[in-house]
Amino acid sequence: MSHDETEVLFSLAQVAVALAGFSAIVVLFGRGESGRWRRAQADRFHGMVVHAMVAVLFCLLPLLIGVFTTDRTMIWNLSSALLGVEIVGHVSAVLFMSSTVGVRVRSFIAIGYLFGAVQFMNVAGIEFDHEFRAYLAGVVWHVIMSGLLFLMLIWVPDADVDA
Repeated sequence: MSHDETEVLFSLAQVAVALAGFSAIVVLFGRGESGRWRRAQADRFHGMVVHAMVAVLFCLLPLLIGVFTTDRTMIWNLSSALLGVEIVGHVSAVLFMSSTVGVRVRSFIAIGYLFGAVQFMNVAGIEFDHEFRAYLAGVVWHVIMSGLLFLMLIWVPDADVDA
């Protein structure tokens, strides 16, 4: 791995950790007067933390693999294969197990399958040549999803605002 690739992954890991760190703020203010969360809020909170931690894991994975081999193709093939499996499993779990996800949100979440496909294309050498940029797309997807879930958690609906 090059120095630039390592720097990008470390920077993304820091962003993901910061998003996970915001979870304390969400916990403090997200429960409202009742002290309880609605199911949709709890799902968003869990999703935000999971996406952030998975992003951190996959930012560090190529570095860990790099301990055992210096073969760049091997590093990106193995990293992309594992990330692709995780993304497809993650998206499938959310789509098929979550009861709080509406049709519009499901169609947005399903876009994750494209990021999983990019990982498998990277491994197969289709459009990507076993490279960092395809892997980066999958990691960025997790960071963006974590950020979007954070925004959904802190957004106060008009119905909840006293006039």
